[in-house]
Amino acid sequence: MLSKTVRRLGIVVLSAVLFTTLAVSLFADASKFSASKDAREKDEPQKFLPDYDKLIEGKKADWVYFPEGVKLKSFKTVVLKDFTVTGHAKESKGAAEYGVEYLAQWIEKSDLGWSIEKKAGDIVIEGNVFNAWEPSDAAAFWGGGLGADPTVGVELIGRDKSGKILFEVRHKRKGSTMPDAVENALDNIVATLEKGK
Repeated sequence: MLSKTVRRLGIVVLSAVLFTTLAVSLFADASKFSASKDAREKDEPQKFLPDYDKLIEGKKADWVYFPEGVKLKSFKTVVLKDFTVTGHAKESKGAAEYGVEYLAQWIEKSDLGWSIEKKAGDIVIEGNVFNAWEPSDAAAFWGGGLGADPTVGVELIGRDKSGKILFEVRHKRKGSTMPDAVENALDNIVATLEKGK
């Protein structure tokens, strides 16, 4: 009688352990970019960052990767490269033209303590617009919906002088105009860099 009870209790405990392990595994995967809906978007290329599989959900920015042990505030100078474009929409190129200006603005307002240099710096930041969308005439006419505001998708990668990756970020943001969307995206990204998550 006791052995049947012990066996049943063992089965219940084993089932609970397996269920918990499965739930934790599914939850952990759900927080990875590679398991997200964003990763399956056909019009949002994944051609710029080297480690899309390492991106996880961020706090302010959508997707982030910070290698363990990196302390961004320990760096003093930064060089900002012109943004590239992997998005095919015609708005992507126009959005990329605002990248360096707004990134510099938010870095200067941040508490990162970085001085922006032209040629050489402790960090080199490269940016990319993976897509940009203007509202369609129909969405503007009907006053809302998903396409009612300009939206931009921005990626940043930061490397030290040796080329070691310090961070990768991928983020989409809306704005009242395309420049406003770029500014909003980079505001969120710099806030993410300040927090390191």
